[in-house]
Amino acid sequence: MTHNENKICYYIGVDVGTQSARASLCDASGREHATSTCPLTVYNPLPDHYEQSCAEIWEAVCGVVKDVIQGVSVESVCGIGFDATCSLVLVDSTGKPLSISLSEPENNTCLMWMDHRAERETELVNQCQSCVKDYVGGGFSPEQQPPKLLWLKKHLPDTWSKAAHLFDLPDWLTFQATGKTVRSLCSVTCKWGYVLERGGWDTEFLKEVNLDDLTGLDKLGTSISSPGEKIPDGLSDQAATELGLLPGTSVAVSMIDAHAGTLALLRYAPSPVCETLCIISGTSTCIMALSETKAWVPGVWGPYQGAVLPNIWLYEGGQTAAGSALDHIVRSHPAHSAELTYSKLNSDLGDSLTDPALHTRTRDVHVIPDLHGNRSPLALPWFRGMVSGLDLNSSHDNLLTMYLATVQGLALGVRLVIERLKLHGLRFTYISVCGGLADNPLYLHVLATVTSLPVLVPSGGNMMCIGSALLAQCAAENCSPTVKLESTNSGADYVSYCLIPELVKFYDQKFRVYRHMVDDQLKYREMMKSDN
Repeated sequence: MTHNENKICYYIGVDVGTQSARASLCDASGREHATSTCPLTVYNPLPDHYEQSCAEIWEAVCGVVKDVIQGVSVESVCGIGFDATCSLVLVDSTGKPLSISLSEPENNTCLMWMDHRAERETELVNQCQSCVKDYVGGGFSPEQQPPKLLWLKKHLPDTWSKAAHLFDLPDWLTFQATGKTVRSLCSVTCKWGYVLERGGWDTEFLKEVNLDDLTGLDKLGTSISSPGEKIPDGLSDQAATELGLLPGTSVAVSMIDAHAGTLALLRYAPSPVCETLCIISGTSTCIMALSETKAWVPGVWGPYQGAVLPNIWLYEGGQTAAGSALDHIVRSHPAHSAELTYSKLNSDLGDSLTDPALHTRTRDVHVIPDLHGNRSPLALPWFRGMVSGLDLNSSHDNLLTMYLATVQGLALGVRLVIERLKLHGLRFTYISVCGGLADNPLYLHVLATVTSLPVLVPSGGNMMCIGSALLAQCAAENCSPTVKLESTNSGADYVSYCLIPELVKFYDQKFRVYRHMVDDQLKYREMMKSDN
């Protein structure tokens, strides 16, 4: 399908997150005309094992795409783009997804990003001497693919022997859509150890970490393209039928979900892209910073070259448990009830979320919400959450205090990442936020005050879908995302949150406590080593 500048064109952005698949139908300005969401099942058959079904994911994708194109002609859909979590999919020589599960061998074929079964393999991979580690903040995480691959090789040899192609979930989606095994520079750089400036795949690294059977590179992928490039031939006949679109419709090289959200936030940012810190929040939180120069930031993934924009370096911090940590703290409290929402909790805290008295009720209660390890800047998957100030109170008022302290802990964790980035020369004018926590004004007020940076929340829709739709537009028009950012990065509607001056000292004190609690847990770990 060719792109005709004289006709009305729509672009579909598909976002496969942890708990749902979503699609948006967008016009050339990025405005959403239709949206659809379908829930996804997350299986947790064993501790630290998180799995999904590729069949369910694709069925959900097809359903939401068909939903958003109702009311428009398929001829007006000029392109489709995909983003997804950085989960892992292995397929056999026929393209069939293979089991990654010890307990559900038939159904579970997607090893999720949040799966931490490979913690031991992560330690083994990080014992290597390869400079590849330098490009992931000094060491791999169990959320990234080399440790997961090593686990599969050891524990599921039948799956390993049958695997013909290894995909990040975003690339599996474009494989489903086109039949092409094109990999995204975004995914292979951020999650697989591909280093563009050193020639790409490092076969010596693969040998050193006992993945030498991948050194032929066919399984990893030899066709690597930048996000937004057009995949040859577009939608296959089969995928077009399943999605309700026309064969040959432009398909863009994919992105990881947080990176697509970053692209959308940057499209409307009021400051230069390298001065905007992007936070993409959901089950986890990704903290994304861009720079024209390369730096080595310990504990922060990267530097990643070209993962979001050509010739720009990405630094990716994050919190493995963010929305999920807040949900857990609130829902496990004795005073929780099904009808309680975060909006209701905020209302119960007080009439004004900027009232200093509301915030200081946690003067003696402090929470580190790292319930599933610390991604950044400690890079310790075994790190855990902490609470100081527990008592016997199980009332609704105590629930409000624990909720507030957890929100504060999430914001303080962001500040810890920002301070690490600043140590290595990065500077920011704004924080731009999207995702679940962007709907929580309490979090946004706290974040602005904790970090002393204005916090902006764009008014338009699902940023991940909008980012993927932008990729679709780039593929249809054969242009770089940079071109689109330069032509549309102003004039967006934002809700702005500024720091609360009366609370700056209070949150500085809270941050000092936070840092002490982090240091204390590291000391406890050392004290409890078996050889002490």
